[in-house]
Amino acid sequence: MREKNKLTERAVAAEVVSSGFCPLDCDYCYIPKTSEMERMHGEIVEKLKTGEWMDQLEELYQDVEYLSFWGTEPLLILDEVNEQIDEVVERFGGLEQVSFSTSMCVDPSPIVELKEKLDEHDVRLDWQISADGHYTDENRIEGATEKIKNNLIKLGKMLEERGDELSVKWKGTISIDNIEKMAEDPEEIERYMEYYDEIRDEVVEETSGIDFENARKFPTLVVPGKYTSEDGEVLAKYLERMVEKGYLTTYTLRLKRVMRFEDELEEKPSMFSCSGGDSNFGMDEGNVHVCHRTFFHDRERYIQSIKDQEEYKNWDVSLFEKGIVDMEVENYMAKSGEDLIRFQYILRNFHDHWMLKLDNTKVMLIELAKCGQADEIYLEDEGLRELLALFLHSSHSCPVENLLNTSVVHFMPVSLIRLWSNGAFQELLKTLNDSFAERQDGIFVGGS
Repeated sequence: MREKNKLTERAVAAEVVSSGFCPLDCDYCYIPKTSEMERMHGEIVEKLKTGEWMDQLEELYQDVEYLSFWGTEPLLILDEVNEQIDEVVERFGGLEQVSFSTSMCVDPSPIVELKEKLDEHDVRLDWQISADGHYTDENRIEGATEKIKNNLIKLGKMLEERGDELSVKWKGTISIDNIEKMAEDPEEIERYMEYYDEIRDEVVEETSGIDFENARKFPTLVVPGKYTSEDGEVLAKYLERMVEKGYLTTYTLRLKRVMRFEDELEEKPSMFSCSGGDSNFGMDEGNVHVCHRTFFHDRERYIQSIKDQEEYKNWDVSLFEKGIVDMEVENYMAKSGEDLIRFQYILRNFHDHWMLKLDNTKVMLIELAKCGQADEIYLEDEGLRELLALFLHSSHSCPVENLLNTSVVHFMPVSLIRLWSNGAFQELLKTLNDSFAERQDGIFVGGS
């Protein structure tokens, strides 16, 4: 019999809020920046120090195998985490991995101690660096590239002194402006790819403590985003350029996964949905969240500071005015008992059933095609319509983005449907051809 105060056995991954302030100012960040963030960050750090977050995990999880730290910039608080690692491992004996994502624009020293402590307990460290190719300084903050290189060299030398090393993973995000530049000038694609090679070459020349062999260059699209039909045509042209050059994209891999495991689509739909609200949950302010995407939304002073801004920078700030975030806080966060059971029941509907999601997207494709906002082929080709719907709900499977954009966890934002239905999906399909597979190269930063 399931305990009312516990998450199900499927829940084995936990995301813990760990920071509320970021030194960067990324153009596409989904976290609106306000002056309240520094105070909020202080509160988060103080709570982190108390270890209360471990009490909450122990109360709600039956076991924690994967632990990640989220918010804005985890490196700002890694010293505090390092002091608690021994206790974390003791409390959660099944812990296998600790992870975080960083801009690598602040002091990386705490990573060395974290790795050393995790190695003592035979727990993996999985981390990624956010860098958007040669658009990094433009998208994130001026001088970011130089900071990333210098901090990687510093980290590598510290690891080298201990006879240790770390592997790098890149997380690149490209905006529609970046995509348009690469669509117009194919050499921009080469410059994007070479960016990571140049960083690798400079770093390995200085230290052997950083390994780049499996550091992929695949960028992902900015989400959320207000994409138009014209943006979809730009994405199609970009993908056409990528196909001509023999480069894969992360979306090729996601589409291949749908093809490879098609026999599982009917019986195991949760294999193709995101882990949020399934095997993974977030924890902030004592509330259980679908994932880190809704962190800070239940902090009233921060939300009010967003509404008080005279000028909004982040596009989805309007969601706070429309009351969608209030609805999300009321219905898509939970504490314990019956509320936790209700919360998990709602999310199981999202992860375990295809029909409502797919039918809605297929209908939207027809309507968009009828009004000239999607390729007319989606009026005629039922198979292609079905395949695109499957692709969208597996490659862009995010209940929170659905909720914030449509007010329903099952329904895909129209913006994303437009983006892929104006030639881009047909270009992506070309990357599945055998002739393309024979030509592909350059997918890894460190080699073939």
